[in-house]
Amino acid sequence: MQILFLTLVLGVLCAAHGPPLGRDHSRFPRPEPSVSDWRTIYLAASNPEKISENGPFHTFMRNVELDDENGIITLTFFVKSDGECVKKTVHGIKREDGVYIIRYAGTNEFKVIQASENVLIASNINVDEEGTPTTLTGVFAKGDDIEDELFETFKEVTIGKEIPEENILKLISLDDCPDL
Repeated sequence: MQILFLTLVLGVLCAAHGPPLGRDHSRFPRPEPSVSDWRTIYLAASNPEKISENGPFHTFMRNVELDDENGIITLTFFVKSDGECVKKTVHGIKREDGVYIIRYAGTNEFKVIQASENVLIASNINVDEEGTPTTLTGVFAKGDDIEDELFETFKEVTIGKEIPEENILKLISLDDCPDL
């Protein structure tokens, strides 16, 4: 009987204490079962070296998670290092102005320009470790291409960010990295 009473007291104390100590993971979204639907279709940069082969933004997107409720974005992608695909996952926190701050190859101000279930057009201002700013734009999609109308929108966004049209790179044709 004493053991039963002790178990009851211990249970009440634990319940009154609240959740276990440690990091609260409930505010981070869980990945969908199929997380490798997204692909990088086009990228553009004011400094083309950043999106060229072995550049830090020569990225092959695999997963995009937008958690508006908690103001978090999670991007999972591959970069190539000496011809080998290296998986990266980055998280960003949303500011009041809707821009996500992400730490990757310096500091990034990532902004979603247009989004649907299947296509994401975004811009990014990267300030690298040396303090050099680069403006980037990108189109990410579930599939291997986008409609002409969306490409025109992407070009308008790119030119509006003062990135020359000749700096647009169709990355999907270079993507040979694995699914997740």
